[in-house]
Formats: sequence, C-alpha cells, structure tokens
Amino acid sequence: MLLLKDVSRGAGGGMLLRSVSLEIAAGRPTGIVGLPDAGREAFARLVSGADRPQAGEIRLGGEHISKAKGAKGRVLRVGPSGLPASGQKVGRVAGREVAALAGLSARVEDKLSSLSAVQRMKLALAQAVAARPALLIIDGPTAQFDPVASDELLLALPGLLAQATGVVVLLAASAGEALALNGDITVVAGGRVIQSGRADEVAAHPVNLASAIATSWPQLNTLAMTARDGRWLLADGSRLQLPESVALPSEGVCTLAFHPEDVALERASAACLRFVVRAAAPVRGGYLPVTFAGARWMCPLTFTAPHAGVLLNAFVDRSRLMMFDAAGNALS
Repeated sequence: MLLLKDVSRGAGGGMLLRSVSLEIAAGRPTGIVGLPDAGREAFARLVSGADRPQAGEIRLGGEHISKAKGAKGRVLRVGPSGLPASGQKVGRVAGREVAALAGLSARVEDKLSSLSAVQRMKLALAQAVAARPALLIIDGPTAQFDPVASDELLLALPGLLAQATGVVVLLAASAGEALALNGDITVVAGGRVIQSGRADEVAAHPVNLASAIATSWPQLNTLAMTARDGRWLLADGSRLQLPESVALPSEGVCTLAFHPEDVALERASAACLRFVVRAAAPVRGGYLPVTFAGARWMCPLTFTAPHAGVLLNAFVDRSRLMMFDAAGNALS
C-alpha cells in the first residue's frame, strides 16, 4: 500500500498538495486526474521519494518512502516517452516473455527503432510490470500521441497492467487514461483530493463540477443557466424547458452537464431530452463538435460527418443529466 498522510508540497509557485491523506492499495491501479503537466512531474518525484514533502509523510508497504526507494527496482517509473528508439533488438532489451506481454512476440528480432511510439510504450510498460516493483508510477502515457495512437494504447492498457502485483499509480494526462484502467480514480483540484473511488462510479456520480470535468472524456458538455422571473434562461437569452424530473434550484445560476458518450444523434427512447444543435468542424477522434446556445459540445459520430452549420437533433436521456449549483456542488 502507498500511504500519504497529511502531505503538503509546493510546486511551480503554488501548492501541489495541501494536507492530503490518501491510501492506494496494491492490485488495483489508480488514476490521478486533475494535475497539470508540471504537477504530474512534481507528484511523481514526491511519491517516488525523489523529493520530500514540506509536511506529512509518505510510506510504501509500511516503510518510509526514502527507504523504499533505496531498494533496487522497488520503485519504477515509466515516463511519457516510453523506450527510446535505438538499434538494439527487442528481444535483447526486453526478453521474449516481456515482448509477448506487449504483443510483440513476432518482433523480437527487430530493432526498437522499427517499432512505433505506441509499441515502444507498450514494451516499456510490460518491462516495468515484469520487474514486479512495489510501486509503479506511470506518467501520462498518451500525452505525446495523436487520438488514433492514444486509443490503441488505452485499449491495451488494462491487459498490460493485469499482471502488476504492486501499487500502480497512473498520473493521467487526460481522463481517458484514468478511465481506461478499469480501476480506481482520485480527483485532485486546488491541491486537495475532492473525490476518490471506482472510476466508473466517480464519473457517473461526481460530487461537484470540478470532479465532473476532470473525469469526463473527451470533455464534459456543459450549459450555464440563470433563473429569472421563474424561467431558466441560457447565455444567448433563450429559454430552456427542462422536464420536471430534473432538479433545479429555485433561483440563481446553475450548470447542466452530461458526458459526450451520453449524447445520441437519434432518439433512443421517450425519456430523452432533445436539443437542436448546429454541427461544427472539424471531426476529432470519432466525435462531432456541435454548438447549442453558445455552448460547444462533443457528440459521438455514428454516421458520415455532416457539413459544418447543419442543424441536427441531439438526444440525452434525462437520467444522464447532471446539475450543479452556483458553487459547483452537485444537485440531487
């Protein structure tokens, strides 16, 4: 187990962590979301024992992290670059068993330079897992990939980490990385842990808007609304009539939100709320950008991409809608 107890640490002129206490068990990978790029590096150095906290302590398997990191191979880290391209052969660098874990059994006689960046990342992860470290830190494995390459690695990620026996911490460059783990997720905002739990449960029931944004992939669809004379008005001054089943505060400002994957461009049932949206361009990673009342949303694209400017129906099941008050807190 990796234990952070009342840990505080500054980074980049601000506070990376503020009196954070966190337990991460072995055998179930945990994704940390909400950290900026520089914050991921600082967090990795902190939990690996390379840097010391300004307050609190960090323990791995009951030992102070400074002692644990001194044992060869006990703490390993895989950065966003994976294995470098070189003239060495795959089998010589990683061995046949590791190559098989990475899905590269047929490439053991090939040079690393002949592999794609995704294949070299798979090999780096397989090599780290095979070493059986007590703590494996993975830093933004898809941060340098395009959407197609990212999807390839994310699909392989659970299988690559299935044999890990120690604590696995993934410092996510995107919510997609953390959600792909099929494990737990911890949301960090403002230097504090705001929510932890099973990744699917946290994404489905975020405690606040910050958590919802941090756990949505590719991005959370949001719509700001303001109460005026008993009506809910949008940013463009138009009115939105929501079903009675959607909880709203009696006055003030609130935000309606839903995940991109909860949008359909065809009505699935009578329980769906309909929005008339305008298609935008370009299409990215299998999602179609659309606009509604000044808000920009993403919808899964299930047919040929329409021309920019075309009006489309977008449907969201009412049970998938999330509401947040002016302070960002989730409304039941």
